[in-house]
Amino acid sequence: MKFIPPLLCAAVLSGCGFAPGAFTASAKNAASVQGPPIEDVVTSFDDALTCLRGKIPKEVVFAVGQVIDATGKETFADGGTGKFVTQGAGEMVQSALFRSGVSVVNRRDPQISLVEANWGIRDIRRQVPVNFFVSGSINSLDFIPGGGFSAQLGGIGPRYRQNRILVAIDLTLTDAYTGRIVASVPLQKQIFTTEYGGVANTFFGSTLVQFEAGGMQREALHFALRQMLSLATIELVGQLMQPEVFGECRNLVEAKNGFVGSTGTADPYALAAAMRLVKEVEDGSYAPDLAIPASTPTPQEAAAQQAAATGTVEQPQQQQAQASPEAQAAAANVTRANQIGKLSTSAATEAIRAASQSENAPMRKEAMTLAAFALQKSNDALRLLQQAAAEGFGGDEGEVAAVVVQQALLGAQKAGRAAAERDADNAAVVAPERATSTSGVSPAAPAPGAASTAPTAADIAPGAMDALGRAESE
Repeated sequence: MKFIPPLLCAAVLSGCGFAPGAFTASAKNAASVQGPPIEDVVTSFDDALTCLRGKIPKEVVFAVGQVIDATGKETFADGGTGKFVTQGAGEMVQSALFRSGVSVVNRRDPQISLVEANWGIRDIRRQVPVNFFVSGSINSLDFIPGGGFSAQLGGIGPRYRQNRILVAIDLTLTDAYTGRIVASVPLQKQIFTTEYGGVANTFFGSTLVQFEAGGMQREALHFALRQMLSLATIELVGQLMQPEVFGECRNLVEAKNGFVGSTGTADPYALAAAMRLVKEVEDGSYAPDLAIPASTPTPQEAAAQQAAATGTVEQPQQQQAQASPEAQAAAANVTRANQIGKLSTSAATEAIRAASQSENAPMRKEAMTLAAFALQKSNDALRLLQQAAAEGFGGDEGEVAAVVVQQALLGAQKAGRAAAERDADNAAVVAPERATSTSGVSPAAPAPGAASTAPTAADIAPGAMDALGRAESE
């Protein structure tokens, strides 16, 4: 018995020798522990998702909206790590939709498309319109009191304990053209945790020996949520199909993994209506309103730009007549601010384009002309953006517009310096007098159908040419 304590100490010390970093010098890197290999995420519902491939026409397009954490559960004290449930539920639904084989477009992060459209390097109208989108929330996370037992006889005995968490989600499928909810799936699941072990406290002679062992099993909360979202996606897509078509795939979901007992929330005509709308769009008999200014403004927009610059933007009379005075004022402010914000972005886009053309111009005179035009347009864009901000223009659109205007100002200044530093070519650049238009159409508002051409010196404000002159002298 006298050898037991030394043996236990030796066992403890030998275990420490296998812990990376336990005795590593401070000037050396500790060896990293290599765990299990990385693998694909596989759920019990993948076969059913794969079975759905080809059963929804490719012309019908799906997207994923907001799938938020609405549980309100988080902790940061006592070693807490923040949110209790995943903040990436939308991406999980998007992966499930993609696995099911339907046509999916990315609406989770539209910032790239919006920025490029506002820069004028992409036509937003080429984006594929959505027929249906999925949205919802994780809205329940309840901790259910558990129980257990512990028993000892002569210092020896077992222990056992279990706990549960109830988590619930609600997902809906919405017709993007009408806003109607065509299918809805509420699901809940209990997350199970169990802990077991045993203890032995006994004397060997006069030496007390204590021994304790145990283990714990717990379902991974976020993986369980992924499985719930996969099952909900199967049900949402399946509810658009005929029952006999969906039944083939639904039978691949084993009841022990999950089951939805009713599909009564579905709109049986939703898919047919979507297909009919797709056909109308292809035939040209229906065209959804997708127009977002992304390039050179139209003559009407150019005229509105002049009106906005002078503070004479008109409001729709019909809407003013139908609304109350308070609603009129609020709607007028919003409409005016958004309109001026779009005009600011359009002017900045023209400035960026002119600055780029100035840097690539072969002749110094042409480069100076284009650079001056870019300065004029960038200053117009800045003035319009300030006016829009004063009217309440902000949010994501305001941030995008501010970035575009900033790029226009920097590009115009760079083009002006580059043009001023060029060697004189055939003749010196002289700022001509501003030409008077004989056609009755101002340079800012080209005639309808006229081709977009590079600005001439007559189209440039004298102030902009003066600014170029100062840049040349510097």
